[in-house]
Amino acid sequence: MSDQKQGVIDHPDGARETHGSGALDVAPLAGAIDEHLLASSSIAVTPVAPSETATAPAKAQPEVFDPSQTDFDTVADAYDDSLPHHVMDHYLDKRAEFIRRHVAPGRTVDVGCGTGVLAARLSDDGYDVTGVDPFRGMLKYLKQRRPGIDAVHAFGQHLPFADDTFDLSYCVAVMHHVADPAAVRETVLEMTRVTKPGGHILIWDHNPRNPYWPILMKRVPQDTGAERLIPEREFLDALHAGGARPIVVQPHSLIPDFAPRRLMPLAIATESIVERAPLLNRLCAHNVILAVKTIQR
Repeated sequence: MSDQKQGVIDHPDGARETHGSGALDVAPLAGAIDEHLLASSSIAVTPVAPSETATAPAKAQPEVFDPSQTDFDTVADAYDDSLPHHVMDHYLDKRAEFIRRHVAPGRTVDVGCGTGVLAARLSDDGYDVTGVDPFRGMLKYLKQRRPGIDAVHAFGQHLPFADDTFDLSYCVAVMHHVADPAAVRETVLEMTRVTKPGGHILIWDHNPRNPYWPILMKRVPQDTGAERLIPEREFLDALHAGGARPIVVQPHSLIPDFAPRRLMPLAIATESIVERAPLLNRLCAHNVILAVKTIQR
């Protein structure tokens, strides 16, 4: 996207840069999006098949995973049709563009990759992507979509990779499914651990301030009530503990799942205004945090 968003960038010299300003006048689309249907998945770990990327022995894995929380295998066959394609495409474009703008192509791990929509796009853009997901049904569609992408069956709290492996580790619309505070923290620490010093960690998840999420999450089959909307401070604390420094912290996105195709130009214009509007952008659909790993573990 060509427009800058309201946010904060901390530069290596310690300077802080704030992006975005502007008035807000419109808001016919007051909701958020069912965006986790695009690339979300639950997160957790047990490598099931050897992977070229799995260069270190896996840690001890949890023996039990409770599928009653969010069993994406049961919805994998219909997953990519759960959201209107014009809305899916809009969010896919926004995510891929954000990553391209901030992070050069390199070794990349998508934690909670789901059916691999974003992983496939980034692979096409020159990123060497590994997809990680605890649901084989989701990984099946990733492999169908891009057979060349390495697919690893694993939980995010125990990533089966050596320290300092990837240039970019990211998760999109995943953490609210992890939910448990200890598991969220461990997942962020693991993402940081497997990232190279100087590499990037990206967390893109639902914004608890957006009033539409509780409504939407009661009516989609993937959400069972075990989810938790996570404040950005929780992510920032975990990143700091893992040795990463946030460089971009910003609210992002607004298009709701029910936006009709014919109104997308208006919806996108409204979204752009809201994203750049101080105070109003606190109601955006997502919080986006990009951090740089500053220490070697």
